Amino acid sequence: MRVRFATIVAFVWLLAPASSFVAAGRTVPICEGLSIVTAITEREGDYESIKTIQSVGPSGVRMKYSTERVARDMPGHPIQKLNVVRSIRAADLKNAHKYLQEFGPATPIEVPGTTAIGTSSAVLSALKSTGASELAMFDLPGGLPSQPPYSADPKQHPNVFDHEIVFKLRRAEATPVMIPLTVNGEKAELPAVHATGSAEWGEKGEFFFLDDESNPLSLRWRLRTSSISTNDRAMLQVVRITYRCRATSSKEPSPLERALAERGHPIDVYDIFFSFNSDEIREESEPTLSELGDLLRRHADWKLSIAGHTDGIASDAFNLDLSKRRAAAVKKALVAKFGVDPNRLTTGGYGKSRPRDTNETPEGRARNRRVELMREK
Repeated sequence: MRVRFATIVAFVWLLAPASSFVAAGRTVPICEGLSIVTAITEREGDYESIKTIQSVGPSGVRMKYSTERVARDMPGHPIQKLNVVRSIRAADLKNAHKYLQEFGPATPIEVPGTTAIGTSSAVLSALKSTGASELAMFDLPGGLPSQPPYSADPKQHPNVFDHEIVFKLRRAEATPVMIPLTVNGEKAELPAVHATGSAEWGEKGEFFFLDDESNPLSLRWRLRTSSISTNDRAMLQVVRITYRCRATSSKEPSPLERALAERGHPIDVYDIFFSFNSDEIREESEPTLSELGDLLRRHADWKLSIAGHTDGIASDAFNLDLSKRRAAAVKKALVAKFGVDPNRLTTGGYGKSRPRDTNETPEGRARNRRVELMREK
């Protein structure tokens, strides 16, 4: 069997209150609106996938997955967009040993017995208590227009379970490994259990699971054909996590409102998302744009400057132009959708000239790609 891993995603599960988040980055709460951004690095840049929690309840979690990737097998290599949803049962989040990391139009919305890019509490508990656990990943052939839907029933064919690959994992270190990323706009580190293992066909796997049995999020993983191979068949890396867990009836100012109340201080905003190498705003930006529109409506005397920033990939001229167009797109959205007076908004762009972090790593580049807001004096 030739192993080929396709679209990959990431997922969080935690039935805990928002107040449980610790500044040192120990826990991540789950709530409606939580977004997890992963980056896949290819020669033309970093492609970001966005996972957004749509609902959390006693029966489980429902999430949306959105990604944009270049179609190398099509003339002109266009950007292909994918938006799908997945439901994960509460029982599987606790006990499943199968991890359906792939999303696609032929993949069922719910597949009993699987998680969706985090592992289960049972797998993480076994790695911590015994140092070993089995975990199945999936290789779903797809991409053809005629591809029939996969069944979630193992008695019907084709089904998802026809393509599972079981890894025998062992914990690599006795203590957690710290993984750098951005949480709510701040640079942070999350503790992870590091595990490695092999599958029957010689495939090698390496995983970093958030060290929280109630939230065994996959922060990183990679799969390759052998222990000496330098070519990863598939990989995942979480670079940013953002969540909004305030009750809708809360009268407390949001962090963004408190920050903008101080004039003359720039604020980095990471949850305004753009299509790859484009000024097109992705729909996952709507909550932040809506909050900005509401703030400007309630604070009629506020004027904002909007600045775009890019990572260090591509030329200075390209990035400068892109950053200016992205800032202008934010202004346009605030004016068109939320009725903000355009005279209250100024825009500019700095390209890659003002990095927040290194451009040598995916997580560093993710910190550099941002929109900067400042309340003008």
